[in-house]
Amino acid sequence: MKMNRARIAPSGRRRMALGSISSSLARIGRHRGVHLLLLFVLGSNYSLLFAVNKLAVAHGVPNVAYVFWHSLAAGLFLLVLCALRRDLPRFDWLHLRTYLVWGLLTTAAPISLLTYVAPHLPAGVITMVLVLVPLFTYVLSLIFRADRFRPLGVVGILCGLAGVLLVIVPDVGLPSRDMVGWVLLALLGPIMFGLVTVFAGKYRPPAASSLNLACGLLLASAVMLAPVMVGLGQTYVFPGGDVLGDLCILYAGLLTAWVFFLFLEFVRLAGPVFVTQHNYIATLSGFGWGVAFFDEGYSAYIWGATALMFVGLGLLNLGLWLDARRARASIAS
Repeated sequence: MKMNRARIAPSGRRRMALGSISSSLARIGRHRGVHLLLLFVLGSNYSLLFAVNKLAVAHGVPNVAYVFWHSLAAGLFLLVLCALRRDLPRFDWLHLRTYLVWGLLTTAAPISLLTYVAPHLPAGVITMVLVLVPLFTYVLSLIFRADRFRPLGVVGILCGLAGVLLVIVPDVGLPSRDMVGWVLLALLGPIMFGLVTVFAGKYRPPAASSLNLACGLLLASAVMLAPVMVGLGQTYVFPGGDVLGDLCILYAGLLTAWVFFLFLEFVRLAGPVFVTQHNYIATLSGFGWGVAFFDEGYSAYIWGATALMFVGLGLLNLGLWLDARRARASIAS
């Protein structure tokens, strides 16, 4: 008996190929080893973005203009993929509110801030403060009553605070005492990342795809930054006068599109608790990028502070794991 084979149009094949990205991640996401590999890819790629930020500013791209252009580039790149999949971002109030809140707290405000700080601090120190994101998230969760008190979580917060003090208090913790103020300013970045984590559950539309959300929040970030860029006199016409600066914008756009999609999809597959472990990899690889691109060196105080922050994050995660185990035990009984 002969079987009829349906012809698939080229556009249909493209949509199927693009749609297979998420389904492939879902299939391989069930394997723990692949989870760990994706965790490494996410952490190392995310920290690379901060090294590229510093390179862009060093080549004359104003910080707000840089974030505007690479957010726009990333958003347009993802918009093309959404169009090929016929899954364009929605612009009803629920989706628009999500794009604006997430775009502000994940990109427009914190990345502009950290890019502004970048010329004044070693790249490794900027990525080091990323370890504090889960700790700040827990503090904010307690403030907004989105989580419950855990003794291990509080000890973890104290370890993170001790790590910050170890950087800013000793005279030899940083290459220059003038950097202390810049470190404190950089801490606003992880606070904003923590805020978006706390409110993510409230603002995420049901059944919205990761590709759709990433596209929407990046385009929203660009829209919000456009008047700020003009108002601050940082208008930058792309392409500009420095080829390396323009290449940094393009590379950051591609990197941002990939990192945001991977992060949102990974959270959906593996859960937020597991994905927060990428902060360990981001910090360590951030030190590596600092050495590779800027020939940076770090004092024993920086390494000690990093170790304290790692301990703090580990204690916080241990508290979450113990809670989950107790919950499973109570259900089983």
